[in-house]
Amino acid sequence: MWTDRERQHDSTHRNLTVLLWATAVMGSDLVIYDINSQANCTHVDSRSPRRDCRWAEGLGMADQIIEGGKIIAYKIKWFNGIWSNWFVSGINDLDIKFNLGPSGRCPAMKANTMRRFWSYFYDHNHQYIICKPK
Repeated sequence: MWTDRERQHDSTHRNLTVLLWATAVMGSDLVIYDINSQANCTHVDSRSPRRDCRWAEGLGMADQIIEGGKIIAYKIKWFNGIWSNWFVSGINDLDIKFNLGPSGRCPAMKANTMRRFWSYFYDHNHQYIICKPK
């Protein structure tokens, strides 16, 4: 017969074995990390035209310069009132048009340069998802 002490030891040993087995099977790939370093992403809904020429000045980091964050995806409201499908920055957002060159409104515009569809932020309503550092 087992004494109370032996039963308690056996029970503790069994519980520890189950815990170690569960950790090995289920928790061995778990990572503890600080999510405070992740960006804060928000949806900015239906903004009016910005009248800022920098949106059309090339393919660079206009979003980070103008808005202080990375625009992940955006939509344009065309003049016929219909919203575009989502454009994903750097994936499917090269405009089919190019910049012709300087104009009275945008004297620094370089001729024959490519642009993203977000160049329409200049004179179209738009919405976007932006991620900014915390």
